[in-house]
Formats: sequence, C-alpha cells, structure tokens
Amino acid sequence: MSFEKVKEILSQLTKEHTILLKKAEEIEEQLQNNFSQEAVEQAIKFIKEDIGEHARVEEEDLDEALQEAGITDFDIEALNFGHRTLDEIAEHFEYLVELYKKGEKEYRGKDIKEEIIKTFHEFFQTLKDHFVEEEHFFFPDILKYDLERFE
Repeated sequence: MSFEKVKEILSQLTKEHTILLKKAEEIEEQLQNNFSQEAVEQAIKFIKEDIGEHARVEEEDLDEALQEAGITDFDIEALNFGHRTLDEIAEHFEYLVELYKKGEKEYRGKDIKEEIIKTFHEFFQTLKDHFVEEEHFFFPDILKYDLERFE
C-alpha cells in the first residue's frame, strides 16, 4: 500500500477535528444555557459515537495504513495516550450523568448539574488540546516519513 492512504486518513481526521469541535461547542452551550435530559443524552451520544469512531479510525485504520505503507517505527501509542485521558474524563462524565438520572442533586457537596457542565467543559478543552497536538506534532511527524523516502 502506498503512503497515499495514510495521507487520506490524516486529511479526513483533520477535517473531522473542525466538525467535532463545533459540535462539542454547541453541546456545551446547550448544557450551559438550557440544561436538560436531552442535552445530556446528546453529550453522551457525541462522546460515545462521534468521538469514539474518530478515535477508532486513529487507533485502528491509521495504524493499519502506516503498517501497510511500511512505517513500523511510528509510536502509535503516543497518539493513543490522549485518547486514554479523554476516556477517563468521559467515564467521569457518564458517572455524573448516572447519578443525575437517579435523582441525585449534589456530587461531593456541589450542584450535580454544574458538575456535569464542568466535566463536559473539561472534556471539550482536553479534546481541543488533543487535536492541536495531533495536527501540530503527530500528523506532521507522520508526513515526514513520506519526505524521507525521497532523501
């Protein structure tokens, strides 16, 4: 397989970053301005489905394309580390939502709704940081492999 597949995946992922950040921003605004069960469910679905699929493409499809292109020394786990951090925040978010659904009003002495909003904000900020890291460090590092073939 050629390096073209790797470049296609990186291009797709970069485009998705913009779409996903916009969607996360809209969800955060919804949670802040009109907190509801529907907004909470939208946030959960976004994290599990949209972000989950995006991470799967990075962890599986990109890794497979790198392997097929003969690039075996790129540390895909460095890229995946950010996913683990996001997973931890997402798990905490889901935990808070479960407490909220059970009728809890507080979490550790603080308003549960405010904690849910705060945790989604933390997820959103970490997601932005992760995407910047990918676009400015990891993806350019991967693209260097294509240039090195011509040296």
